[in-house]
Amino acid sequence: MITFSTIDGTPVYYWRSSRGDTAPRNWQATQDFHDTLVLWLRDLRSLSSALGSVAYLVSAGFYVNKPGQHGEGTAMDLDHVRWSGGAVCSPLDRDHASGTLATRRRYLAVDAVCRRRFRYVLDGWYNADHADHVHSDFGGLPVRCLKTSEADTKFTQSLCNDFLGSGLAVDGVWGASTENAFTTAKSRLGVGGDPHTSTAAWQAFLSAAARKGFANQAF
Repeated sequence: MITFSTIDGTPVYYWRSSRGDTAPRNWQATQDFHDTLVLWLRDLRSLSSALGSVAYLVSAGFYVNKPGQHGEGTAMDLDHVRWSGGAVCSPLDRDHASGTLATRRRYLAVDAVCRRRFRYVLDGWYNADHADHVHSDFGGLPVRCLKTSEADTKFTQSLCNDFLGSGLAVDGVWGASTENAFTTAKSRLGVGGDPHTSTAAWQAFLSAAARKGFANQAF
């Protein structure tokens, strides 16, 4: 395990709910996971550059003494992102359920960036336990979009609803309507290949979706 308080120079704070502010904290993770966090943050900076630099992150934890990926030091719970231009993405405030489309699109953009580097990403659409944070971990690498994954399917359905107006039920079932909407999304984003089997194709799709989300643009 290594100890860190920043990722590639960007502070990672802890949210003190009782005081309503942030506090510095030392976190722990494996070296490999931290190295991937650096790549993830550089993706986030690049894809969201129109919002300014990433000023700071807020997390609920990385290594946590419990079973699973957190206990292995290979997981992150993301609560909040703030950019220097003033924009925020706050899973902690349940931005996925916001009544403002631009807010939901920015959340989906951050969600998409997480999926570029981490195989299992659990968000507010996945279940109630993740309504206030986005969980990302190393389990099941390499990254790709699996039709059998409830988390991947709910993300895709939510993405198509907020960028295409697809009107899909966010039920985690990859049926014909979800397939058709995903095919349309790929076409409009100019993404080739098969994101279900190709890491490169899935990452290209996620990058294109994230750019649209940070710009608040439909597909």
